This record gives sequence, structure tokens and C-alpha cells, in this order.
Amino acid sequence: MSSASTQFQPSKNACRSSFEPVKQVRPKLPLLKVLHAAGANGETFTLKECMIYLGEYIAQKQLYDKEQQHMVHCGKDQLGKLLGCQSFSVKEPSLVYDMLRRNVTLTTSTVTSKNMPPMELSTLI
Repeated sequence: MSSASTQFQPSKNACRSSFEPVKQVRPKLPLLKVLHAAGANGETFTLKECMIYLGEYIAQKQLYDKEQQHMVHCGKDQLGKLLGCQSFSVKEPSLVYDMLRRNVTLTTSTVTSKNMPPMELSTLI
């Protein structure tokens, strides 16, 4: 299995306005531990990176149901404690989004970030 961190390298042709904020979040410690267990490095991530690392974590821990792979059984895992449930379906990701809302704080990284108003997490999800 390849490292998820290699998936986050911007392409040489990627364009981003110098004034566009880079929407990143800082996971609280329990979520950060889960992300690090999946191979994440650092303390801030995009929400897309968080979701990819959560997928890596589920795959590495084999928390998915072998017959119904959209089902994740996490009740006996630290992910279940974060989500507050025994299992969930990836077809209904609202539990994961709610958990992210509770377990991250927003950061903004741009050249002009000092002048940017705080962002609501709901604008990112």
C-alpha cells in the first residue's frame, strides 16, 4: 500500500490565486492520533487529507465489514469513540462530518491571512 502523503503533492500545472485562502484544519489530539496512525505527518491538513487518512486508517485496521464493505465496525476502536457509534456506512458519511466538526479547528494559510475573517467549518464541508 502506498503512502497517502504522496497523493498531496500539487501538480506542476496547479494554479492557485495568491489571495485564495488555503483551507486547512488542525485536528484535536484524539483525531490527530488516528490520522498519525494512518501515516499522516504534521498537525494541519485539508479536510480532503483528513478523509483520505481516515480511509487509510479504516483499511489498515480492517474495520470494514468483509461482506458489506461500505459498513465500518469501529465500536471497539478509538475511531468509534470519536464517532460515538459502534458502526456506520460510508454511504451515509454524516457521522464522519459531524465528528470532524467537533474535532478540528480551522486555520487559514495565505499571504494575506491576517486580513481574512475566521471561516466556518460548514463552508468547507
